[in-house]
Amino acid sequence: MAKNKKPKISPEERHRQLQDQVQALPYVIADFEAKGQKRKAFMVKYVAGPIIRMMKRLMDRQRYKGTEGQKLKQAEQMKRHLEMRRKQVEFMQGEMARQQKKAQKRNKAR
Repeated sequence: MAKNKKPKISPEERHRQLQDQVQALPYVIADFEAKGQKRKAFMVKYVAGPIIRMMKRLMDRQRYKGTEGQKLKQAEQMKRHLEMRRKQVEFMQGEMARQQKKAQKRNKAR
């Protein structure tokens, strides 16, 4: 029986995932604490968090060394920034459309 294996992700994609995870750590910890899951929050804060940060530092060191690496880092940061801005705009447009629909329904009911 051959199991379907997940395709191996590229180092670039793995690095991107680590960057996202490091950015999300404070929110994850706050979320666990808000839900009352103190043990999970502790594990993420003091065990998983430092490991993820260390892995990200190692990947940064490996991928961004030299002048070419600095250019790559800057290009990736800008690409990421623009992608986040695009997502924010899409979200706000969706919210505006939702609010307009809500207002139209309210006006029809009168």
